[in-house]
Amino acid sequence: MDEDTIKRLRPTVSGKRYDKHDGEVANLVVRVGTLTKVFVLMARFPGDVRTTRRKIGTVGLMSLDKARAIARDWNEKIKQGIDPEEEKTRSEREKRLQERRVFRSALVDFIAWLPDRRYTRHVTDDIAVIRRTLLENPEAAEILTKAVADVTRDDLGEIVDGVNCRSMSQAYQLCDQLQAFFRWVRAPGRSGPYGIVVNPIDGLTAGDFDVWKNARLHVLEPWELRAYWQAAGEIPYPYGPYFKVLLLIAERRTAVAEMRWSELDPGRRVWRAPPIKVKGKLVEHLVPLSDQLMELLADLRHSQPPGHGDYVFSSSYGQRSINGFGGATKTLRARAEAALREIDPTKVMRHFVLHDDRRVDRTALSALDVANDVAEGILNHSKKGMEGLYDQYRQIPQRRKAMARLHDRLDEVVAGSKDDFWEDEPSGGSWEDFGRAAAGKEAERTTRGRQR
Repeated sequence: MDEDTIKRLRPTVSGKRYDKHDGEVANLVVRVGTLTKVFVLMARFPGDVRTTRRKIGTVGLMSLDKARAIARDWNEKIKQGIDPEEEKTRSEREKRLQERRVFRSALVDFIAWLPDRRYTRHVTDDIAVIRRTLLENPEAAEILTKAVADVTRDDLGEIVDGVNCRSMSQAYQLCDQLQAFFRWVRAPGRSGPYGIVVNPIDGLTAGDFDVWKNARLHVLEPWELRAYWQAAGEIPYPYGPYFKVLLLIAERRTAVAEMRWSELDPGRRVWRAPPIKVKGKLVEHLVPLSDQLMELLADLRHSQPPGHGDYVFSSSYGQRSINGFGGATKTLRARAEAALREIDPTKVMRHFVLHDDRRVDRTALSALDVANDVAEGILNHSKKGMEGLYDQYRQIPQRRKAMARLHDRLDEVVAGSKDDFWEDEPSGGSWEDFGRAAAGKEAERTTRGRQR
């Protein structure tokens, strides 16, 4: 039988079919119906008690040579007691398993799992780090094609070195994510499917990759705060008021940007911020609102047009929160520099980031002698160990009083009536004054000695 012979096979009347044997390959048959002709293998397959037909392919979509090759393969498997269909299923499953075990595929699975992990506060940032430094990194493309079990320390060191050449901060974050990924992939129930037994970076730290985290210690000086506040006042809604609230409220920039009117309770003067996940449980987060914050928010409320949506800070009439802080922050820095030149031309406005606002608040709270646990609670830093497990008191009254003190002093610092957040009035003078004082004390001691 050849291709022309198959073409000449006449279709049947409705409901009837007939078979045409190939004559060259055993058990290969062309089954002719009313509308289609198909290649089938007519044989007794392993496990069957009688001869059955299994479709190989459709005539026209599959050539005769291809059908014969498949039929020969199936015949050979049947002789060995192997069911071709089961073998195909097994091969496809093995192929999918091998694809899943590829480093890139496993990383994609890890990203999909991250929103379900116990601690989810930094999920978005963690996913961005993995995409930027691994999945979208051309230098990692070859290593990503390896099986997870075949990835070595040297492979990972090569990727980290490449990222480190551009940014040590990103390289440090990459080390964190690699540690998290290999802990995840080697967990019970995953190590088998991903085919990994040994963690290639077990026992290593970021320092072993010659990478370390540079802790940011920058705190705005009083004159820089004055310039910051003046610059924020010159920037229109939504970013100008947002920068002011961010400095006052001591919360993270994203949380403040996503603040909703429905979360603000003017009666109790608290912001019922979205719950945060602590030890796998959602915990309510209440933020006391000082007089200054209430006045700022009230002005915003009254200035927004009717029908404004729920988001406090929005460029779309309250329908979506603000995002993309890069451009707005650059504008704030430029205006702050200009403002400081007016305030004090002898001073220089150092580079700052929005997260520095929290550092300013925390440092000021210590300067004002606010109890450490209250100050840490204001920044929404969770309690550690057994204290965090048993002590669930939120210290709202204490936090409210501390924030009132902080904001009153901030008003004085910004206005220039106070030089700093801490009080210190040393009895100073010239070196001559201290010399005369020392001579006087010595004379007094001498006189007392003679009297004795």
